[in-house]
Amino acid sequence: MTFQRTHEDHKRHARQKDKVLSHLQTGAPLTQDTARELFGCMRLASRISELKKSGHVILSLRNDQGCSTYLLLSPEGREE
Repeated sequence: MTFQRTHEDHKRHARQKDKVLSHLQTGAPLTQDTARELFGCMRLASRISELKKSGHVILSLRNDQGCSTYLLLSPEGREE
């Protein structure tokens, strides 16, 4: 069985990515728990990966329990 992302999936992921970027642009760190609570984002690492691919420089810090905290280092990305 192959999973196909629907048009609605693409739209939801784009909205989440925009919300994640806006949050990071404030200078505040972001964790999976915070992203889930604020934006309903269950796959924060995927949205961070998409932002990195578009040229944003994002630092990923992992704690002893393996949970990541993300910080935006470069406010500018490439236009997609």
